[in-house]
Amino acid sequence: MRQRISVEHLSSSLSEEETLKSSTAITHEIQALSQLDSNELAFCHEKIALANENAAFLLRQWLQLHIKGFPDPELAYLRLIERQFVQLSQAYLALYRFAPGLIYQLKDAEPEVFVWLVLHTPLGEKTAHLLAAFEAIQNSAPKLADLLVVKSNLANLDLTLAEAIDANLGDAARHFELLTLRHTLSSSLTKRWLKAGIIKDKPAHVTLASFNVADSIEWVHEHLDYDQALFERLLVKQDRNTWFRQYFGIEPSAIESTEVHTYAKLLELKEFDSFDVRAKRAAQQFALRGETAWTEAVLDYLPELDELEGEEWLGALYVVYGDLLPVKPSQLGIEHDWESVLHALESWREEQDYKLKLPSRLGYALSFESSLSAMQSAEIHHDFRDWIWKQLCLHSRVYLAWNGYFSATHQQSLFSKIKHTEAAAERFNLRNHNAVVGH
Repeated sequence: MRQRISVEHLSSSLSEEETLKSSTAITHEIQALSQLDSNELAFCHEKIALANENAAFLLRQWLQLHIKGFPDPELAYLRLIERQFVQLSQAYLALYRFAPGLIYQLKDAEPEVFVWLVLHTPLGEKTAHLLAAFEAIQNSAPKLADLLVVKSNLANLDLTLAEAIDANLGDAARHFELLTLRHTLSSSLTKRWLKAGIIKDKPAHVTLASFNVADSIEWVHEHLDYDQALFERLLVKQDRNTWFRQYFGIEPSAIESTEVHTYAKLLELKEFDSFDVRAKRAAQQFALRGETAWTEAVLDYLPELDELEGEEWLGALYVVYGDLLPVKPSQLGIEHDWESVLHALESWREEQDYKLKLPSRLGYALSFESSLSAMQSAEIHHDFRDWIWKQLCLHSRVYLAWNGYFSATHQQSLFSKIKHTEAAAERFNLRNHNAVVGH
């Protein structure tokens, strides 16, 4: 498991002089390419252009697999992509050994490929390369950059990010965000950077509140309004349901925020039991509540949608029914077109299979155990898993340091650990009773 970086780990901050020296060395290597034989250089550029095209395609596919669901190592396509990454990295490293400038050129020309190479090969063992990758991250697609950083196993990545923030080099706010995503940030470092003015009040205090720091909990309470950082604010409340009702009221029609309505469904507040299938985030609200009494409205609505719109609802239905559903989300567009999905769901409706006695998740009662199983499903989209994670944290009253981009092994380890926390499971499974008695 990864270690949180604290103040004690900082041996020395990076300096602007060191950063400039690294940048100058990289520029020198790129300029040195002009000294190569023109035929050799043309050959190398041809090879690297082909490799870039393949790498960019694989990176997009890799990201989509992580967005679509849990990165199950049994997925054949995921294994194929990762094998091809190994082969491609060997080709890039051979080019690096021949002329480092060939790889350094990618920092500006193909920033995402460059970030991948540095963070996922031995190139990242050099601080100069990491600093260059941090610059390239600013020009990369944010979601892909997040994935590349979160999945990196470089031993020196977290410390170098922390040292860059400490020296206020580059985009400190983005570096702070990346450490937060990796769950390697400590309260001591966050306090240090807040005091120094390197990190702004809001992200620093929201992070510290998740560490249960009293002063930051108070700051969040006093300075954040309405639906700002609502997950973190709910996380630190002792009586969340009472606070929610007092703060937002109990009249759904008076609340305009989709975020607030979705959290009301997550908290299972009886005043918010009505369901509008056409509302924003209705699919997420349906998945969170698992109320099969709402399924008929969903099935009536689906024929109005095209495949792209319907894909989200098919995912929501899978969260509730799991393999009881006649079609899996991964089969849409491959084994079934949208019309055949609608036909299969209509036949399923006629058989009355959708009418379950209890709120459900993956076809079982909505419980701590079935929620952990959903978190490990390759069929459940990242967005749904993110909401289920919030539901787990809030109802079990345990903050789970999870990220959907973590490796399967890392995630399974987290889930295994919390699965054996009897108090957390009991709090989640007694959530309805606790809501009645005011906990």
